Amino acid sequence: MDAFGRAGKDFLKKDNDEFIYVESKTMEDDVIPVEHLFRDFKQMPESEKKALEKCKGKVLDVGGGVGSHSLYLQSNFFDVTMLDICDGLCNVATQRGIKKVVCEDFFELSTEEKYDTLIFMMNGIGIGGSFDFFEKTIKKSTALLNPNGTIIFDSTDIAFCYEQEDGSVVVPLNIEYPGFVKFRLKYKNEIDNWFNWAYYDMDKLKSLLPNHLKLDVLHEEGPAYSAQISGF
Repeated sequence: MDAFGRAGKDFLKKDNDEFIYVESKTMEDDVIPVEHLFRDFKQMPESEKKALEKCKGKVLDVGGGVGSHSLYLQSNFFDVTMLDICDGLCNVATQRGIKKVVCEDFFELSTEEKYDTLIFMMNGIGIGGSFDFFEKTIKKSTALLNPNGTIIFDSTDIAFCYEQEDGSVVVPLNIEYPGFVKFRLKYKNEIDNWFNWAYYDMDKLKSLLPNHLKLDVLHEEGPAYSAQISGF
């Protein structure tokens, strides 16, 4: 997803295009305003605000992007580390003043550090786009969290994309789960590779979690929501 990194660097140089274009094989195409990546706390949707307000202790911001969530936490005196796999995004976050930035794959992260809160904002909990990857995400998070630590995330139930006029949901036979999507990003004249992502509804998440873990909703607004996983 280097498009975000390219757009972020251009934004700091004031040489950015207005949008990142999102092409999908499973949903309608969309656009992301580049300035949206740089929103401050007041500009964030309520689900993001509620999520950030629930953070505690030492925080790892997984897939932190240009660092907007880490910046808010850092300004409120949290010990926060931003993690992202994209060199460009890590560079932008550093330029914006994030003190701790790690450029590495979440699943390959090797560290002795332990955290009280892991945040997966902008639907970061859907990384990898499969049930297997969700299981890997919980397993890796367990290894990184202190006892009584939590995962905090936001997401959207996108079943409405397949809703019929009579209110029923009809999912194409080639899609295992309505929340599984395939995207690629275009910024200026460069197009990234296709990648898989997932948008989980709350009932599905509860069914995927190990029995000892608990899912609590923090905020709901239409199909969008933020939630907390605890019991680690």
